[in-house]
Amino acid sequence: MPSWVVGVAVTLALSLISACGFLLLRCRGAGYPFGPHSRPWAITVVVITAAISTALGVAVVAASHHVRAAYIGLVLPSVLWLGREYAQRSRGPGRRVPGHLAGYVMLPLRRLDDGIGDDLQDWCDARSRAVAGRPQQMADAAQYYYNQLVGRLKDDRAREQLYCWRESIRHKPEWCR
Repeated sequence: MPSWVVGVAVTLALSLISACGFLLLRCRGAGYPFGPHSRPWAITVVVITAAISTALGVAVVAASHHVRAAYIGLVLPSVLWLGREYAQRSRGPGRRVPGHLAGYVMLPLRRLDDGIGDDLQDWCDARSRAVAGRPQQMADAAQYYYNQLVGRLKDDRAREQLYCWRESIRHKPEWCR
């Protein structure tokens, strides 16, 4: 087997690992990207990112004849992690990338975010059904989630709304629950 095939295979494997790691960093705090609904999109994002970074790494090595240039294949997946902040900033009126092009490029990531949201909703629904017949446990769960979220919210209005929701759960009459 030619050495360049081994080099491409190793670069692809390392790019897959790197892309997976940076995807996990990107989704930290939002949810698990490999849940039941989000898994196909997470795999799609990882494979596309690794393929592009491997192709660019191999192209740079072929053009420059420097083996160190293959590190591009390892560094390029960091765009997954850094790209979240850029995507949020580029939605404004002074963006550089045309909207329809950015829409096609960001489609797998948007679908991944939607899948993560669906997974989180299923998780919450399962826990809500488990305590639905036990009012005190429902109030305890509301208090727990309130304590988990209140420190993360920067917006006073969102914090106030969360407080109101918690209080409405705690003070509902027994027959409403």
